[in-house]
Amino acid sequence: MKNNMSAANAKPPMSLKDYQMRADSANQFKGKPDALGQLRFGLFGEVGGLLAAVKKSHRDFGAATQAVVKEELGDCFWYLTELSSEYGHSLQEVGATGLSELQRRFRVTSPAPTGQLTFLPFDSVHGLCVEQLVELDRSKQLSDLGSHVGLLMTVSSNPDLADPAPIGLLAGLVADMVTVAWMFNLQFADVVSANLEKFESRWPRAGAQYVPHFDSASPSHERFERQFSMHFVERFYNAGQPNERAYVIQQLRQVNIGERLTDNRTIADGYRFHDVFHLAYVAHLGWSPVIRALLKLKRKSNPELDENEDGARAAIIEEGIATWIFNHADRHDYYENTDMGKLEYGLLKQVRGMVDGYEVAACPLWQWERAILEGFKVFRQLRDAGSGIVTVDMDAHTISFEAVVQPSDPAPAPKPRREIGAALLPQSKRKS
Repeated sequence: MKNNMSAANAKPPMSLKDYQMRADSANQFKGKPDALGQLRFGLFGEVGGLLAAVKKSHRDFGAATQAVVKEELGDCFWYLTELSSEYGHSLQEVGATGLSELQRRFRVTSPAPTGQLTFLPFDSVHGLCVEQLVELDRSKQLSDLGSHVGLLMTVSSNPDLADPAPIGLLAGLVADMVTVAWMFNLQFADVVSANLEKFESRWPRAGAQYVPHFDSASPSHERFERQFSMHFVERFYNAGQPNERAYVIQQLRQVNIGERLTDNRTIADGYRFHDVFHLAYVAHLGWSPVIRALLKLKRKSNPELDENEDGARAAIIEEGIATWIFNHADRHDYYENTDMGKLEYGLLKQVRGMVDGYEVAACPLWQWERAILEGFKVFRQLRDAGSGIVTVDMDAHTISFEAVVQPSDPAPAPKPRREIGAALLPQSKRKS
């Protein structure tokens, strides 16, 4: 096997205790009656996902496959960590036994680590067994991982076989995962670090901070106002007629902003209010090329930002994100029953991929989730009310709605009608 693994990370090696502490913060199952079952099935599903991903790209192993393996394997280890905790074992305990099992498999002898166990000793074994790894079959290692997870499922679900402390099985899975990482030229320490980054982007740690405003260094006339209110006014073409059609205008300080918006669809769905999503992006991400263009706030003083971050392509991407998420929300009650922390990870991951290379890519997934769910909360309120005021507070990272009674436009007075030929005399009374 070709060894492309990187040198030891310059950062202090992460301890297993620290990983478990941070992993616990993302455990949505903790304290629930079915936590053990959910974690068992979760681990089984993640290993299945890993095997499926490798199978799909079996003939074309490259950087993309390696990235998929890195993510899937990290998720597997997260479930294993939380499952160990449910069985009453710390990751330090399971990891120490797993390291011994790894050394036994490769017939490596090294001093037992003292103090807090880090991930460094696991990858250190790699340097002592490179020749043995060359002889290993990648498919066989993946099959072993799958069969050992299946064994854990069987043992833990059968009362007659259940071991109250299946630490041997858990430790064996640690050794399996480390070996699989090596088979794909990955350091296991890098796998777990990437996994931490992933779930802390998804579920923020206590005290997590928003990314600073992207236009903080720009001149004041090119910055978003930190607090502002947009008035949404609903009107109708052909009001009261069979072909009546709603449209929306937006006003900032009684000045119309942008064009009249309709649903652009035969069946009305409220999309005419979709600019509220762009306002939510301003509130929670500090980003919206669309709103920046509407309010004439492009950062012209910096040609690079003006062209790349505030240009047409960025605005098109933002509109694409808003439309794509809207179509997804249409199938999920516009997220009315979706709690914070429960929005599909796949959707958030796709959004992150769409903005890769732009400044907003710095925002973690939890900021995107708040922007999306809060945006749809205000959307539902606005859709039901028809008109109202949406207030954005970039410093407090909030977006709120206030219903207002929108007076109807007075009907225009009828114009006097001039009847053509009304002044002509009848033919019989005309002079010849």
